[in-house]
Amino acid sequence: MILTEEKGISTARIEYSPRLPGHTGQNLRQLLDTHLPASDIRIVPHPPRNNEVSPPVLLQVIGDATERSASCPVLQFGAHHSEGSFAFTPENVLIHAGDSPFLGFLLSDTPESRHYRQAIQQLLRNDRKTRILQTRTQKVQQESLEKTHIIQDLRVSLRMLSNSKAETPADIHPNNPAEENTAPSVEAASVPVPPLWLRACRRLKRSLRPRPSPIDIPAPNLATDEDATLSSPAPFSVSRVLFIAGEPGTPGVLYRCDRNAAAARDAGFEARVVPCASVGFDDIRWADVMVFWRVEYSGHVSTIFDLARSENVMTIFDADDIVFVPHYARVDLIDGIRSIGATEEQIERCFSDMRRTFLRCDQGSTTTAELVFAMHSLRPVVHLLPNVYDMTSLKRARMALRMRGEPGSVNAEDGLVRIGYAAGSRTHQRDFGPICTTIADILHERPQVRLVLFREPDTHRPILLMDEFPSLIPVQDQIEWRDMVPLAELQDEFARFDISIAPLETGNVFCEAKSEIKFFEAALSGVVTVASPTGPFQRVIHHGETGLLASSPAEWHDALIALIDNPERRIRMARDAYHSILWPFGPQAQARRMKLALTSLNGDDAAALAVETGLARDRLAPSGLPVIPASRTLFHHDALGEAPVTVVITSYNYEAHLLDALESVAAQTLPVLDLIVVDDGSSDGSLALATTWMERHRERFNRLILRQSLTNAGLGGARNIGMDAAETVHVMQLDADNTLRPEACETLLGSMNDGTAYAYPLIACFNENGPVLMDMTADTQHQPGTPELLGDLPFNPLSLVSGNRIDAMAMVTKWAWAAVGGYYVSHGAMGWEDFDLWCSMAERGLPGHHVPQILADYRQHETSMTNASTEKDAHKARVVTFVQARHPWIRLSAEQAKPRKN
Repeated sequence: MILTEEKGISTARIEYSPRLPGHTGQNLRQLLDTHLPASDIRIVPHPPRNNEVSPPVLLQVIGDATERSASCPVLQFGAHHSEGSFAFTPENVLIHAGDSPFLGFLLSDTPESRHYRQAIQQLLRNDRKTRILQTRTQKVQQESLEKTHIIQDLRVSLRMLSNSKAETPADIHPNNPAEENTAPSVEAASVPVPPLWLRACRRLKRSLRPRPSPIDIPAPNLATDEDATLSSPAPFSVSRVLFIAGEPGTPGVLYRCDRNAAAARDAGFEARVVPCASVGFDDIRWADVMVFWRVEYSGHVSTIFDLARSENVMTIFDADDIVFVPHYARVDLIDGIRSIGATEEQIERCFSDMRRTFLRCDQGSTTTAELVFAMHSLRPVVHLLPNVYDMTSLKRARMALRMRGEPGSVNAEDGLVRIGYAAGSRTHQRDFGPICTTIADILHERPQVRLVLFREPDTHRPILLMDEFPSLIPVQDQIEWRDMVPLAELQDEFARFDISIAPLETGNVFCEAKSEIKFFEAALSGVVTVASPTGPFQRVIHHGETGLLASSPAEWHDALIALIDNPERRIRMARDAYHSILWPFGPQAQARRMKLALTSLNGDDAAALAVETGLARDRLAPSGLPVIPASRTLFHHDALGEAPVTVVITSYNYEAHLLDALESVAAQTLPVLDLIVVDDGSSDGSLALATTWMERHRERFNRLILRQSLTNAGLGGARNIGMDAAETVHVMQLDADNTLRPEACETLLGSMNDGTAYAYPLIACFNENGPVLMDMTADTQHQPGTPELLGDLPFNPLSLVSGNRIDAMAMVTKWAWAAVGGYYVSHGAMGWEDFDLWCSMAERGLPGHHVPQILADYRQHETSMTNASTEKDAHKARVVTFVQARHPWIRLSAEQAKPRKN
């Protein structure tokens, strides 16, 4: 570097003596490439051949001083050096400076040059020591790594031996006296000698185990030391789950990785989502379980599996399509191969690589029963984890619906009826084909109908290739084109539809395994669906109730015309569809499924318990849909904000007490609040009172609604009307003759987590004379003057066996209400709707929570429903019979009527 700077050249040659060892020239070439990469410096033999165009000589490297030239610096290798030379190292000496000023200075005999030479030699000695230490360190690290790999291999081998030992029945039964003196069997005598690697493992195991002291030597045992060691493998416990995304940046990551990771966290586990290409050893070492979603096999993936095996990490392959059967990669089965411009060979190779990944996994997980069946041919243990929504999409969907008007009511808007087809990719040409002519006919027959299709936002190229659907050309003016939106905004687009269609090619093995996404995402936004009768759609759509199924063109025509011409019917079916999907496709249900799947990996007992629980849940009779009696809206105010809680007040001829209940809600400490009042056909002045009060207090509430049942629906029907109208997850129940204390909603809400179905407080009783005190009996452990309280027991479902211990004044989640079919509606058994709800939630394992704080006040009076109806002998008997028939496990300790004090 010094010589090139002094001469200002970038092209030169170094003459190198061929008598020197080869590694010296190699080291010189490496130094030039490292420190002078931009220069053209050649290494040529010395003496050089005659060449007039050769570049100037920069340096000579020789082994004998007789070979040197007087015109350039000379670096000599060897043990013998001439006088006046400068030794960089004992074998590396500068003997001639040539015309270099700096090297000439180094070879001069002055105090300054001697000082420089000493400093250079010291630096070179230090550098040599450093490089020696680095070399030794690298060698030690390499040896340590090799030993670590050996130990890991031994651990795996020992674990495999342990498992095989645990699975093999014992050959010797020392406790069986009939066999103690029998001769050894031929099989026992012919046991082969263990292989060398196994004997080495055993010797290593013995050498690593500490030797017991002579005092503690146990009595001789028939079992060997190796058997005793290998028969007790370390227990496996899952606490951390790594979701590996094989197709990052696609919508599937949200459904199969992000939302399932959230479900794992809700179930009490740690969870991460990492793109496959970014997975490193630290990720593998962190995880107890790795879930591979749509991961194609590669060298990197193979390494992940090898490391996972060495770290005792369980592996699960997750798929949301049949992407692991290569021979399905045919255009006649998957029309998308053609429409996206791929080839069968490309897709088959992709499926083959995913199959290889699946085969290296321990278990599988997927979205539908059809996919579970397909996976069973490769792995016997497969977990059913359907696609689900998250709370963000739920809130966005309901807000988009509210912006069109009051949910549950017919909103005329522009007088158009929109049929939407939310195809997200060009893989549905053949799905749409059979109904295309039917859709065109409907557009001809109903001019107010619009077909909503999607296109690429930049190029405006349709997602459906319209060249294949000429029947739509005459009605193209009735087609609305919408730009595709990010997944986070998809619910806004669904909310614009009046009817959503989900056609699939029935009988096609690939289409039959598709999940229910199109149905539940439309339902979230209050839209009814007409779908093809594939297996998944048949299981979730109750034909004529929560949607319509159609297979032939005639069925599609009749279904669509019926919904177009009857807006009330499509609104009612969309409402019921929404209630039907809130629980099974919600994050709370997914968290419970995820917990069962992950805890089943924690050994034999955990697996047995998880399967028992799952089978018991599957055997539960379907809850049915909540019964929502017909009602009308008399007052509606919506500021389009997001409140955390809705208070529902049910009222029937409570004009004398309604104002107290309303004022107690207005006094809540939550700044943003929704209030719904349901009048169940009152004949007094309570309806007018509620209307006047709402006009004066509309600014206090985000949503303020007054509904009246068209006919008296009873307490359960009135509560269901209020729950249906609520647009928050948490709903506080309040009868019109009771009151809430100011901090009630905020405190109960703060006590609940994402999986809590309901929370209930202590409730103080009062009457017209003030607080009601407890009766003093021989069994009473309270001091005289103690106020009578309701809801004073901690949550435990077993407390419901003998009777109700939880008052109706509780905060209930809408998903839990929908999961059990809502409050029952029966005039003949009215009064125990809340007790029945708690029992239904107990049967499905939905937890409640008790807040030991007085947060509400219960009014005791002669006209209360409890005293006027429920606790009458004849009616009480009917109620008991009705509820016990629904829940045979309860054994009531107080079946006789007992009016409450007043």
